[in-house]
Amino acid sequence: MLGLGLATALLITLLVILFNQGASSVKTPTPKPMAAYANNPTASVTMLIDGPVNASSLHNQVQISVSNSNTVLKIYTGYNSKVTASYAYPMSEAAFHVFLRSLEFAGYNYGSPKPDLSQASGFCPTGDRYIFSFNADNKQLQRFWTTSCNGAHTYNGNLDLTVQLFEAQVPNYIGLTSDLNI
Repeated sequence: MLGLGLATALLITLLVILFNQGASSVKTPTPKPMAAYANNPTASVTMLIDGPVNASSLHNQVQISVSNSNTVLKIYTGYNSKVTASYAYPMSEAAFHVFLRSLEFAGYNYGSPKPDLSQASGFCPTGDRYIFSFNADNKQLQRFWTTSCNGAHTYNGNLDLTVQLFEAQVPNYIGLTSDLNI
């Protein structure tokens, strides 16, 4: 009887451990490592920072998209994605490869694909929402988001490092975005 009780307790413990590991973070499967897309002209990674919920005239978004040929910074005003500024900078395959590897080490492809949390809209209304995506061959291979607030999110990578890596792709990022409400 004692043996059956121990076996049951062990089985329950193993199930709890397996269940908790699966719920914490999932690496989004891609056909190959992100850095292997460095020579693919259709591959790009994007970070969108969506500012606090406020009047449309005060609302800002900043998007940085990086591919093997360029880095593009777009600044949006309002909720209808009106582009108020756009800047493009050259990128090379070698630099894109290093950038993708750096994102991999930052956990860029770790997250939870929760269908009920597919959209970041409305979360963290007084802070910023960060939406990260990876596209190649006309497909979105992954999309995760997190916020500057505690609470719901799907992105499980290193937020500070990821943001720093994207901002470093834009010369004078701080100067270009310093007057924005983000």
